[in-house]
Amino acid sequence: MTALTDAPATQHRATDDVLSALSSLIRASRSIARQRQAQLGASGTPLAILKVLATQPDEDRPGDLALATGVAPSVVSRALSRLEEDGLVVRHKDEVDARACHITLTAEGSDQLATISDQYVALLDDALTDLTDDDVERLPGLLRTLEQALRRAGERAAAPRHAPLAPSLAEAHPTYPAPATASATTTHREP
Repeated sequence: MTALTDAPATQHRATDDVLSALSSLIRASRSIARQRQAQLGASGTPLAILKVLATQPDEDRPGDLALATGVAPSVVSRALSRLEEDGLVVRHKDEVDARACHITLTAEGSDQLATISDQYVALLDDALTDLTDDDVERLPGLLRTLEQALRRAGERAAAPRHAPLAPSLAEAHPTYPAPATASATTTHREP
């Protein structure tokens, strides 16, 4: 028997279809994001940092930003240096701990984020024209529910229950810290 045939039966018959649709959605989203980033010159990590600072003001230390964005602290550090050089964020020393700092979004950073967000919203609005109004109204709730279910499943996940992956497959997905907060709890527009 192979690892695939040893897998437990799915609870829902449509689970494979959901996984396939979700994979396609992620690929399409990444493709669009790459195109938009090329057009706007916006990079994913700096943009994610600006979004966290705008929507989760308590997540303002570099380590917090690394957890919230799911990238390595060194990547956040480099991105913060560039954002600060561009005047999009400002670093402030922590009054209690001289080793720590807090990051604040500047007015220019907020404006840049709003511009990019507006362009993504317009793109998504255009993409949603083929859906019924009822489908569009249900979609945010369904996506939030799916996100929360995936987060809970990830938290419950035990050791892999399959044969070890081939090295070429295992190396394709480096492990980074999981985002500390669920984006479903925020009420901002996603770029």
